[in-house]
Amino acid sequence: MSVYVEMEAAQFENVNAVRKYPFADNASLVDSEGKELPYESIVDVHLVVPGNYGTINTPGQGEAPAPEVRMSSFHISKAMVSACFTSELNGTRSAMSVTVSASGFKPYFPYRLQKLYGSEDIGGIVTFGDVFSRFSFDDGIFVPETYFLDAAYIHPCLVSAIHPAGLRRFIDGRTGESVSGDVEIEFPRYVKASREGGFVTLSLEDGAYEELASECANVSGAEACGTTPIASINGVYPDDNGEIVLWFH
Repeated sequence: MSVYVEMEAAQFENVNAVRKYPFADNASLVDSEGKELPYESIVDVHLVVPGNYGTINTPGQGEAPAPEVRMSSFHISKAMVSACFTSELNGTRSAMSVTVSASGFKPYFPYRLQKLYGSEDIGGIVTFGDVFSRFSFDDGIFVPETYFLDAAYIHPCLVSAIHPAGLRRFIDGRTGESVSGDVEIEFPRYVKASREGGFVTLSLEDGAYEELASECANVSGAEACGTTPIASINGVYPDDNGEIVLWFH
């Protein structure tokens, strides 16, 4: 399918259909079979990807180990349109995509991208042009088109790189229950919490030991609180420290 740009039809809402944006200036929209993706296929995109703070650089333009963010595939048929985007940094790749049915499709409408693979910290929105009226027909039959792209890099101003969260959730090892998001942590009575910089210190209030200690702590004797001390194991007695070493073979 040949690509053309119809400048006369450019209006406020579809001006991006006549330029390479949202792709970088040095991006290539030619796929692995030599077909060129029309500009109006994707008219806007905004992405959040895991990476380092600072400016995102397009490969070949500038320095810094920034994520390589590109559209890796685009597909359109009579029933649907879909697009897939990938982000790669230091050999780690993440991917997200969106699929929209033709029956519910709206041109120039932002659609949310869903994670396919990799980091949980990847996401974004994509806006298609009026693709179902743009792509070619063959004798009245809609011809499906699929593009696999290697260098369709997204313009750097449309990509935000963030540091992934270090802590995602608290998990109770006994029950398997977990909490995440905005969580309020409460400590039981006698436990005092204080924060200094990035550290939290827990300590017992004065007199807490006497209040929290069990009755057995104040009882002496060989059978305190119903316990029977171990004097020996198979005739082996503890050392001067009261320790017995067990070896398992």
